Amino acid sequence: MPQILRIAEKIYKKLNENKEFSNDPIENLNKLIVEIRQEIKGTKLKVLYNFIDFEECLNKPNHDCKVKLDISLIPSIKNEGEFILWLAGFIEKITTDGKRKLPPLRKDIPPDFTFSTQKELKKPVTSRNEYSQTGEQINSYFKSEEFITAFNKGH
Repeated sequence: MPQILRIAEKIYKKLNENKEFSNDPIENLNKLIVEIRQEIKGTKLKVLYNFIDFEECLNKPNHDCKVKLDISLIPSIKNEGEFILWLAGFIEKITTDGKRKLPPLRKDIPPDFTFSTQKELKKPVTSRNEYSQTGEQINSYFKSEEFITAFNKGH
């Protein structure tokens, strides 16, 4: 996130100094996309979408758009700090760092699973065997390549 904040701040300052912001939010978003593409060249960040139709976000319901964006929530360009934070969140939403995340363990969740609080339970639900399966899953994560590379980068 610090890298994204630096990029957002650099983009904001560049567009503000060149007085490229307008009163049209769609035009501003298109300028931001162009600048984002230029700024992330040479970094690990990659844009998720080749084209974003911001007019579509205005005309269609939010669930039909590729990028979930409520244009009415974009802060005023005059509020520098607030706009930079919004821009950083926007950049984070439309880019990826290229790292593959481990998929959730959905296959292990039974379809008839229901959630209940501890107060509602009369007896423990998990058996000794389920604990050992969970332990194996935890151990396999710590032995995974993703964890090892992340751990080695930190030390």
